[in-house]
Amino acid sequence: MTPISFRIDIDPHGKGRGRVITVAGRGAIKTPEKTKNWEAAFALMSARHRPAEVLDEPLVVEIVAEFARPRRMCKRSMRDPAELLGGYSGERVPMAARPDADNVAKAVLDAMALWWRDDALVVDLRVRKFYHAINRRPCVRVIVRSLAADTRGDRGGCGCGGSTAPAGTCLA
Repeated sequence: MTPISFRIDIDPHGKGRGRVITVAGRGAIKTPEKTKNWEAAFALMSARHRPAEVLDEPLVVEIVAEFARPRRMCKRSMRDPAELLGGYSGERVPMAARPDADNVAKAVLDAMALWWRDDALVVDLRVRKFYHAINRRPCVRVIVRSLAADTRGDRGGCGCGGSTAPAGTCLA
């Protein structure tokens, strides 16, 4: 599989917590409308990047969510940039605020549900959150690649070639 990399210009969104409702005397989980709308928009915009066939192999997915900067971090402010950005320049700034990275991943992966047979095929997931660079817009970047083609070099730490366990701890 050839790695698939794309960027969608959309405000990132975390998966909202489902609410339990009663339907015909039975409990059901209802996903919030805002989350459903965001997932539908992301699915529509990412559809042109979707592979022709449904993916059916272990996958590595990387997600980079670049959120809108708060006003206090905009370049138009008259305050000292070092004070505003905590020592960061006008580049993207790590975001240690809500939504949680795992909720961003859930929203993106659920929006991409038509890409793979089962989202359990995602065996390696990395999610990073930033405030976007001053000259950029909020977006979500995604890279999907086969685990077999993963060239990051952190697989097989034990020497067996298939485990990520530290050296000497693999049971294979």
